Amino acid sequence: MKNLFTAFTLLFTASLIAQTHQIIKHDGETIEVNFIKTENNLVYYTLPKSSEENTISQYAVAQLNEKSKNDSKIISEKIQLDGKSDYKKVIVLKKHQTIGLKESGMITSFYGGTKGESPLSFSDNGEIRLKQNAALKGSPFIVILSNKPKDLKAAIYTY
Repeated sequence: MKNLFTAFTLLFTASLIAQTHQIIKHDGETIEVNFIKTENNLVYYTLPKSSEENTISQYAVAQLNEKSKNDSKIISEKIQLDGKSDYKKVIVLKKHQTIGLKESGMITSFYGGTKGESPLSFSDNGEIRLKQNAALKGSPFIVILSNKPKDLKAAIYTY
């Protein structure tokens, strides 16, 4: 029984050591983690002495370094905005996909639809208007809070 316990302990400890990675965020912060997977714009990991699964937005992570192999993987490129014309680079996220990004404010806008405009067309044009306002403020990420006529609202996020 003692040998079995020792074998399991060694296997579990070896797997934790073998999976040690380093996350480097776009803002320069580094985190020592055990990488699990990347899925749905999120990076899943555990901290070295914990089994609790954590997540961080893939857009907040610049690269993932595997320490045992000296291997590096680019997770996302940093988005640089040069004004309102770069609105196509602004990414619309869901609230749970912003972990690790910093909320930098709110933007609102007004979009009066034209007569006969479909709800889908209004929604698309409202999203474009919010993206333009975010690009003007230099924020590459938004979470749309309201896309209703006369009430366009979004939270803006940066690195």
